Amino acid sequence: MRNRKKSALPTQYKMKTFPLSINFFIPGFLEKHLPGIEKTLALEERDCSQWYNEFIDKCIKACGKKYFPIYRMSDGEFLFVLGEQPSDIRLSVFEKIRIWLSNFKAKFLLKGGLGAFTQGHYHSGEYSLKEWEKAKLEQPEQIKEISKKGILALHLSYVETQPFAERYWPELDKWIIKHNITINNDNYYPFYFVYAMLTGTRRRELLEGRRVLVVNGAKGEKKQDIIKGLQREGVVKVEWCSISLKRSMFDIIDVQPFIGKVDLAFVGAGIAKPHILLQMKNLNVPCIDAGFVFEVWANPENKWNRPVCANDKDYEKLRKDNPLK
Repeated sequence: MRNRKKSALPTQYKMKTFPLSINFFIPGFLEKHLPGIEKTLALEERDCSQWYNEFIDKCIKACGKKYFPIYRMSDGEFLFVLGEQPSDIRLSVFEKIRIWLSNFKAKFLLKGGLGAFTQGHYHSGEYSLKEWEKAKLEQPEQIKEISKKGILALHLSYVETQPFAERYWPELDKWIIKHNITINNDNYYPFYFVYAMLTGTRRRELLEGRRVLVVNGAKGEKKQDIIKGLQREGVVKVEWCSISLKRSMFDIIDVQPFIGKVDLAFVGAGIAKPHILLQMKNLNVPCIDAGFVFEVWANPENKWNRPVCANDKDYEKLRKDNPLK
């Protein structure tokens, strides 16, 4: 693929809610994310090392003590609450046509509904157009409630030459303002901080010796692989609450049996996660939307398939084990 001419973030994609673009990096993940290459929208100038460690400290402090929901929001969630948006203005005509054809095929197969599938084995759910429209009316209040109690981990990082989710940002800006969702330094942290916390060098501080509840639709061997993965990370006890694999938007869960028995919880509910996270309030523990990290726990080799799932020590070991690569 030919290199694009480097350009700043187009004016159309800047947001009133997040007025600044700052250099973005995560300590321990510099192998593929060198400082100065990636940026993120922010409320103010921040030192990313301090910002990241502050995020982890908050999660650790809440373990076993208070309800602290953490909700990640990226392109799949943007699509769900905002609907499809025009292709990025930086794309070539060929790339825009390719994306249009791909979207047309998906809409045809889903009969106008939504199937937010992502790379690898992880998927977010399948919903009809009518169900999608109903959820779009319900989710703003759910996300607003999460923002008051915990963290919105929004995917607002970008590389200037590689368009990703920026095309959603103008409508996201309007959506946040329309629904009176307050964004501040207590409830906004970057999307990739969540993955980094669970796969980086400080993950043992969060996981080792903890009792964990998993809310997920995995069954059989996949379920057992996730449990084993958490145990490899030092978790001493894993409780499990099953939900629908693809239709968790309609699940009602019972957390009563786990109250007082867990220190934190991990959720894998795709685009239905606001609905699930709010039902976990009585646990009084951090409830973390772990997403693709479930795939890493199930099979450590999956860490190479998603950004910020393999840390610098993983790459160092890879080079040591494969010196010719």
